[in-house]
Amino acid sequence: MRKKQSTTTIGGPTARRAVGVALAAGFLTLAVAAPQPALALTAAPTATTAKSAPATDSVTATTVPSPVGTWSVTTQESDHPASTGTLFFYADHTLRLEAHPGPDGKPVFIGTGEWHSGYGGTLHYEFTHPLPGTRTGTAYVELDGVLTSSTGFSACGLTKRVYDDGGTETVTIVMTGTKTA
Repeated sequence: MRKKQSTTTIGGPTARRAVGVALAAGFLTLAVAAPQPALALTAAPTATTAKSAPATDSVTATTVPSPVGTWSVTTQESDHPASTGTLFFYADHTLRLEAHPGPDGKPVFIGTGEWHSGYGGTLHYEFTHPLPGTRTGTAYVELDGVLTSSTGFSACGLTKRVYDDGGTETVTIVMTGTKTA
């Protein structure tokens, strides 16, 4: 059975009516509240005092560590010796990896990508970088990890190597990091 709906003109001589919606016994019903006086927009807020909750009932906010910053990383791929590098997590969720320092101290390759953090300090990041050496190509790296503290993380995942000669291979990768800045 349909109920009539009452409406009033805003700013008219009649006070506004608050209309509430209630779900009762599976049927949608409309309830019209008693007339309420119009609120003055220039009125100062009234001061109220709130009771403090006991310490046992309080909610404590926890700060989740952020990966944003500069990290010294050690990377171990299943078929290569461990290598070191520097990983930069930026606030705009992009990242940059400078790795495999050459004889001059400069990185042999630079990788770029993006990162996302999740619940409980989890971290997912992916990036690409050129494959240096005699068999050139591109590495596509995808890692899942966790921030173990505000200054440490560990992650593991896969690197898919796509070589310029048409070959491909996938290897496991483990990366650990220590925040330096």
